[in-house]
Parts: sequence; C-alpha cells; structure tokens
Amino acid sequence: MWKYFSERNLRAHYAEHYKVEIEYYNKYSDKKAQSVMKRERKILQKYWGCYPFQYIRYGMYKKTCSLSIDEMKDFIPNYFAYYLFFPKSFKEYGIVSDDKELTYRVLDSYHINQPVMLLQYKNELFYDVDKNIISNEDADAIIKQSAAKKLFLKPTKGLGGRGILVFNKEKDFIDKERNSLSSEFISHALSKADDYILQEGLSQHEELNNIYPKSVNTFRVMTSLKDGKATILFSMLRMGQGGNQLDNASLMGLVCKINPENGKFDNIGYTGLGKTLAKHPDTGFVFDGYVFPYWDDIKKFVISASQKIDSIGFIGWDIAFTDQGPAVIEINAGAGLEFLQDCHGGVRKAYGISNPKKYWKNSKFILKDD
Repeated sequence: MWKYFSERNLRAHYAEHYKVEIEYYNKYSDKKAQSVMKRERKILQKYWGCYPFQYIRYGMYKKTCSLSIDEMKDFIPNYFAYYLFFPKSFKEYGIVSDDKELTYRVLDSYHINQPVMLLQYKNELFYDVDKNIISNEDADAIIKQSAAKKLFLKPTKGLGGRGILVFNKEKDFIDKERNSLSSEFISHALSKADDYILQEGLSQHEELNNIYPKSVNTFRVMTSLKDGKATILFSMLRMGQGGNQLDNASLMGLVCKINPENGKFDNIGYTGLGKTLAKHPDTGFVFDGYVFPYWDDIKKFVISASQKIDSIGFIGWDIAFTDQGPAVIEINAGAGLEFLQDCHGGVRKAYGISNPKKYWKNSKFILKDD
C-alpha cells in the first residue's frame, strides 16, 4: 500500500525530472499511432508496476523505434530502480555512497586511491582532514599551500554534479565568476545547513586530454558483487563538452559505451534526447575503434576496490585515470541508469530482474530523491 501511494505521489517529481524529454515528446511529429502508444504504455506499466516514464525517456514512441514490447520491458524505470531494487542490494550501507565525507573515510581506510581532501566546512566550522576544528586562518593556509591546478568544493550529499564549485589556480584559486576561494568566501557563500568538502583536482592522463582536456573525464564502471566476487557489468566514458569543467551527463555531458572486456569504444556517443555523435564536438576525437591503452589497469583497480566494499551489491564507480594510474572520484550505490541504458539498451536481465512484482512485495523499501 505504501509503495503504491509513494509511486503515485512521485509522478509529479518524475514529470519535472523528465520535463525536457516530455516537451520534446509533445513536439515530436513522427510518433506511432495513439492506440499503439497507449497499448504499449499500459503493458509496461502493468509489468513494472509504475508509470512508464521510460517510454518517453528512451524514445519508444517514435515510429523509428524498432524495439519489440519484450525489449521495451528490459528498460528499468527510475522509480523501480531507486525505491525498490537498489535499496535491496545495499540495505543500510547506502549512506557510504550518499555522504562524500563518509565515502572518503571508507576509501581511505582501504588505501584506495582518490583525490586529496583538504578540509571540510560543516556547522559553520572548518575541519582539517582528520576532523579537527581549525580556524579560518588555518583553512586559508591549507588552501594557499595546495599545489593543485584545480580545487573542487563539493556538497557531501550532492548528486549528479549539482552544487559543485570549481576553482582554477591563477594567483589564487578562482571560480568562473572570478570569486577567490577563501574561508571568508566559503562562510558567506554557504549557510549553516550546508556541508561541503574541499578536494584537490586530479591531472588526467594525456590520453584523456586528447579526448577532452577541460574536464576530468571519468570512466563509469558498473560492478556487481555476489558471494564475495566482483564482476564488471557495464562501462562508459563520461566527458565534458562545450567548455564545461564537469563530466556529468546530467550537466550536458557526453557518454560513450566501452567494451568492459577490452576497453574498446563504441562508434557513437550519447548526449540525451536520442542525440548521438560520432566524434567529440570540441576536439574532433573519433570514438569508433579507439581502445583505451590502460584498460586492464582500470579493470584490476575496480575489481579490487569492489571486493573491499562488499556490503553494497551494485556500485557505479567514477574512475579518473592519471599518470599514476586510476583513482576513485565517486561511488554510487544507486547509480544512474538513464545514460547507461542509452548506451547499452535495457539492462533488466544484466541486473537479474526476472519478475518485477516480487520487489513490490519485498519488505525492504526506501523513500528518497533519486
């Protein structure tokens, strides 16, 4: 009963979430017949138990869509994924990925390579990396002493790159509005309710600079852990574009499917709304046929890390690659499915979902924003 009412109440949330896609759908002229779309949506809603926003998100309404109804069923809807399926796999351990400070602490305890954390701002106080309260002057000294080219001020509970402030090294660390990073700036820009960590940016390997140099392009690697053994399910490269310094797909990024066995890129990249590109629009880098030469290093690193964080069944790893090798930028216990399913098609079978109805009957249920 609670799940049913939750899904009904969240339809407005998803209508806003898919606002751009819905507007595109409304304007699109070459749609299937209304009777066909109505029948297909009804079948999908009955199968998954929730309103089929995926029908619009993945362009199943287009006459050019060649998917059978069974293939449409393979596309997992967001509500099912984030409220019924993923919570069952991570149980109470989801907080490890939801809280960036906790993520840092856990990765650090296992000596898993990640960006350096300089300080934290919480409760209108500054803390050093060991969680000691420090003065504003001490915070300024830590910032000034950093030799990094970029610093990232990240909300500890942020999702999809939202709320991240990027500061580039000039004489001081400067953001795009020409604000200088300091304890005074942080104190005035953030409120008592805000909780942020400050991390050094990584310098990515030249191989990735050739693709797009203005963001740290990260490999999204999806892993499954069962009986202590980790497996890579899917992999993609997430790239910035148009001068953006973040690679998040939700922030107008670009993704390209990668063969998880050999690191070979797909022939096209995806930007949403069904738009595909054969090469990067900024650099002209051609995706087709490219093989990342250090893919075995990434595979080994991710498998090892996944087996250490063995309380979370499915993890989306965001991996940067530097001259010193791979590093974890972020982990996601309920990783985004939209660009994953753009690249790979429906992933229901890969996640072992044979009967969605049993998840509605399962007692494990969570109320959260995805």
